[in-house]
Amino acid sequence: MTPEIHSRTAMARLDHYFSIMRTTIFTLVAIAALIELGPGGYSAPLTMLVVATTAFGILAGGSTLDDVINLREDMPPETANSSYGKGVAARNVPALKMTLTILLALIGVAELYAIFT
Repeated sequence: MTPEIHSRTAMARLDHYFSIMRTTIFTLVAIAALIELGPGGYSAPLTMLVVATTAFGILAGGSTLDDVINLREDMPPETANSSYGKGVAARNVPALKMTLTILLALIGVAELYAIFT
């Protein structure tokens, strides 16, 4: 993989991660508004929407971060030895992935709790 292709791929995956997180958070906020402002009571479609959105955020965001980790490991030597490359290598992406998973799961559970009560 040439350095240019590597760079483009990394930027595309990071942009994809941003899109996934933006879509997930906006959808969860919209669901929270529906739960709060909508009619009370259980709603099967809303429950499934919470489950699907939470799963999408965790799985798609996690796989994108896995790709970012792999791209970081495959950095061309001239990039890896630069200050930028050393900074990228120092980032704790697995901790970001774990935090993403925990926070999205907690939001999903909180919304399910609100639907069922």
